[in-house]
Amino acid sequence: MRQSLVLALCLAFGGIEGCSSTGPGGPGRTDGGQHDTGSGDAPSDTGSTDGAPLDARGGDSDAAGGDGASSSTDGGPYDAAAGAIPCKRGLAYGQNSLADLTALRPAVVWWYNWAYVPDPAVRDGSYRALGIEYVPMIWGGSFDGAAATAGIPDGATTLLGFNEPNFGSQANLSAAAAAALWPEVEQVADAKGLALVSPAVNFCGGNCQDTDPFHYLDTFFAACTGCRVDKVAFHIYVGCHPGGAHAAQYLINHLTTYEERFTQPLWLTEFACTDATSFADQIAFMQDAVAHLEVDARVERYAWFSGRFSGIPYVDLLGADGQLTTLGQAYVNAPANPDCHP
Repeated sequence: MRQSLVLALCLAFGGIEGCSSTGPGGPGRTDGGQHDTGSGDAPSDTGSTDGAPLDARGGDSDAAGGDGASSSTDGGPYDAAAGAIPCKRGLAYGQNSLADLTALRPAVVWWYNWAYVPDPAVRDGSYRALGIEYVPMIWGGSFDGAAATAGIPDGATTLLGFNEPNFGSQANLSAAAAAALWPEVEQVADAKGLALVSPAVNFCGGNCQDTDPFHYLDTFFAACTGCRVDKVAFHIYVGCHPGGAHAAQYLINHLTTYEERFTQPLWLTEFACTDATSFADQIAFMQDAVAHLEVDARVERYAWFSGRFSGIPYVDLLGADGQLTTLGQAYVNAPANPDCHP
């Protein structure tokens, strides 16, 4: 059930149907915490709308290079000069097998699982032979930096920050608290030589640190003076039926706002539509969204939610072990930059 305050926020982004939260904990949340991926170990860390650039190190000063641009030197696919990002497509899911990743490999080049160690079935590093990158995450505030540093596997290039900290049912950190903890996250990234991605935010409805993800990030950056944030992450869950030419118009509207407010490369680390009545509905939304994301030079990476998940209708990319659903086939077959898989 949508909350009245979230409805008010959504009106600014293309109508009520475009709201990217369906209630406490976000769309499809059934566990009162992070997405229930069944991985058994996540979170592993338990123990300007005015067009002005927002500096990654707080405010709009020139401390991060004069224009708020990313300070990343990770050698990843983002080419700020050419706008060329050959490989973007990923998956948010924490119960992959090697057969699952093999089925997804024709298009999916990275995944994350809300943890800092890979899924149990591929923790032996077998995924590396497929050329698929695992991206670790520091999920919430109660993490052991030394354990994370030791646990992040070889081959990682990037570290994701807190998961939906503006949600009481997720990482549940105020922007000030997240900023205060960020130097410890930086220490992990620095020790492993990783690029660092901001806390991943979303619209929240009920039991929230902040209902508005844009305001949360503004507050976080203002409080995190001197912090390193190479990329900005966020989630988008919207309706499947906006009307008009684009099934993903609501997603495009939200994405435009992130592009206007932040100058870093953008990572859309969860997305799906929440009111599909068939796989055909979800496929239409996904194909339109992917077509936009692939050619948008501001988007460095994106990840579909999810592999298997009962909380959102028709969202699964995977059926039986190593087998794609019709949605999974559409995700793998959707056009991508030909330079990604020559």
